[in-house]
Amino acid sequence: MSTRGEAVTLKLREMIVARELPPGSRVTERDLAAALGVSRTPVRVALGILEAEGLVSGSPNKGFIVNDFSIDDILSAFDVRGALEGLAASTAIERGLSPDALEKLEACVREGDALVRSGLCGADDMRRWSLANETFHRTLIEAAGLPTLEKVHAFMSRMPLVAPVAIMFTSDKRDDAHARMCDAHSDHMHIMDAIRQGQSARADFLMREHMHRSREHLGRLLNMGAKAGAQTDREPAKRRRKVKMAVDGD
Repeated sequence: MSTRGEAVTLKLREMIVARELPPGSRVTERDLAAALGVSRTPVRVALGILEAEGLVSGSPNKGFIVNDFSIDDILSAFDVRGALEGLAASTAIERGLSPDALEKLEACVREGDALVRSGLCGADDMRRWSLANETFHRTLIEAAGLPTLEKVHAFMSRMPLVAPVAIMFTSDKRDDAHARMCDAHSDHMHIMDAIRQGQSARADFLMREHMHRSREHLGRLLNMGAKAGAQTDREPAKRRRKVKMAVDGD
């Protein structure tokens, strides 16, 4: 994805979390592009990503609706995800993972290792990590071979910011995205070690802990965004009218 697309995605995500774009509001590519001072292409890409994350729903032709969500709903969903994925990891080990599944998991760990070692956390790095994370978790869900678990997990993943690919990156200077990536990668490495050792109970525990850590990180970011939105609401109306959305570049 282009740097422009990543910048637009970050801006819109932060606006939704801060309630600058309130739940139920309709947004269109044309209006957002005009407000942000960019072409419609990066806005279209951004809305597609935000739809996958569960923050908006709709279509390019009819416009998108900002979905309603509460921080408590999202965080409790991570508890459920932890239970589901812990069960998936332990079941997959007990059933025996196929060589293809093991290679996919190993490839995700190698990708994470490369990103962590690079010390970078730009737009491309964020996207690469999100995709590797999605593959890691999806592979374990599929390896468990439990259709009902897959259906429930898919349902949970439609909630805002709950899907494995929906990793929230922000432009807030207090958000150390690289540190969060390092933490998650370390978790993946320990889970892989349990898989290699055939330790199903340990894998279950580690996956639940992994989800708990992700839950804590996301809760902190969401609360930061909510506080920023509350601060904006307290600003005088005249001052708020002077604030314009802007993304650097054209």
